[in-house]
Amino acid sequence: MKPEDAGNMGISQLGELFSSLSATEIAKFTRAIESDRKAPRLPLPHDQILKILRPRLASLKPDRYPTPMRLFCDPFEDLLSSAPPSDKSIRISRASLMPIWNVVNESGDDGFKEALRDIETAASAGDEDKLHNAERRMWKRGAECIERAIQESESGVKTERALATRLGARAHLKAFGDVGRILRVAEEIMEVRTRFPTAPIRSLGNSDLVYLREIFMRLSAEKPGFEPVFLLAVLARLLRPSELFKLIRVLSSKADDRTISTTNLATTGDLVIDLLAETVHEIETGLASGKAEHEILGLARWYASEFVRITREFNIRKDGRWGEKLLETRRRVSQAMADTMFGASPDRIIDALPQPPRGPQTPGRAIVPLFALPFDEEKILAAEQSAEAIAETARISHILAAQSSATKAVIELKKKLNQVGRAGIDGIPRLDGADYDNALRNLMGTVRLLEIIDGPEEADLLRRRGMSALRSLEEKKGRKAS
Repeated sequence: MKPEDAGNMGISQLGELFSSLSATEIAKFTRAIESDRKAPRLPLPHDQILKILRPRLASLKPDRYPTPMRLFCDPFEDLLSSAPPSDKSIRISRASLMPIWNVVNESGDDGFKEALRDIETAASAGDEDKLHNAERRMWKRGAECIERAIQESESGVKTERALATRLGARAHLKAFGDVGRILRVAEEIMEVRTRFPTAPIRSLGNSDLVYLREIFMRLSAEKPGFEPVFLLAVLARLLRPSELFKLIRVLSSKADDRTISTTNLATTGDLVIDLLAETVHEIETGLASGKAEHEILGLARWYASEFVRITREFNIRKDGRWGEKLLETRRRVSQAMADTMFGASPDRIIDALPQPPRGPQTPGRAIVPLFALPFDEEKILAAEQSAEAIAETARISHILAAQSSATKAVIELKKKLNQVGRAGIDGIPRLDGADYDNALRNLMGTVRLLEIIDGPEEADLLRRRGMSALRSLEEKKGRKAS
């Protein structure tokens, strides 16, 4: 497809077309549109086309036309987040990018503006060497612009308010400072990006650790104080934040987290645990935010895995800096599991089964046998998923410090499932032959839930007892059919 053809197509047509293009075709087309947007030669709605392309670009991540702003953001791309980050988050909100870019761009720094012009010239000519040289100058002068603006804002309340006004909101102040610090180590970060072009990095091997250690030591000599910023960028590129503790172990001669608290690696470990705390927050708000039990289980598994990896890679003490923070996250997970997975979920499992009448019964009125009540397949399937999540979470409850609530939930579920099963089987002799199929489904649904929660032994016992009772009902059904 040629770029000029896009001007004759509607939004829906473009969307359908882009979904059918290959990754190579999307990359080629995007680059052509971005190049034309910079120096328009065709009457195209460039921004609208790029907006339609954005979902595909986010997943494919092709090489894009090197605009100055895109290169400015490259060093902290891995840290960007569409959601507003919390105060302790390592993320930078995308909403802060344009305000930060505008403030730096309007600073009047001649060196910064010259670097931007050189980037545009080199990008148009396709001169990679000049482009890399210009972007390095842009990062350096950009960091200096931000540092000057922050230094001026620290002279009083009015100057701080003035900087917030230039940025458009106080919410952008933290991101402004973060970007300035990252730009100071942008060259080192891009070195790492070249070594590890595909993100996320699944694991760090010995050669990777040696490589990262060399960059860290070089930073310590040339840019002291910015080592944690570099490690933050490495952290953002890792699949598992706990992998960074491998590097901390290689970098530190300290024996444990209590003695390491006096070094420049202390804040880096804090960041890893703060990331783990974000997972804890998702677990805490899981059911309220509409997550199903299997999604909460996925988060709990991730937390348990990271907890084990961190404590395995480094000597974490209960009274150490990281030990206290880790134990706090585990306490929160334990409470969250008690309130959600082992609290509300068991009731939803039992509610999926036929229920005996509640409250006072009318004298002389016959009680409908339990397994004559309608079988709800959708509820049972949802209950099975909940039961599987509870059983799996109970198996890792020793890591989550949730053994007590897990044991209580499993025992209570086992008791109630047996009660429903026995009550249903006791009522089978009062059923008609026409109730056979429905009673069988109710029995097997109860047996399956008991098997998931407690294993096959008691479930098989309940199944054999129920099938024995159903044989007489099957005979009634056969006699009626004849």
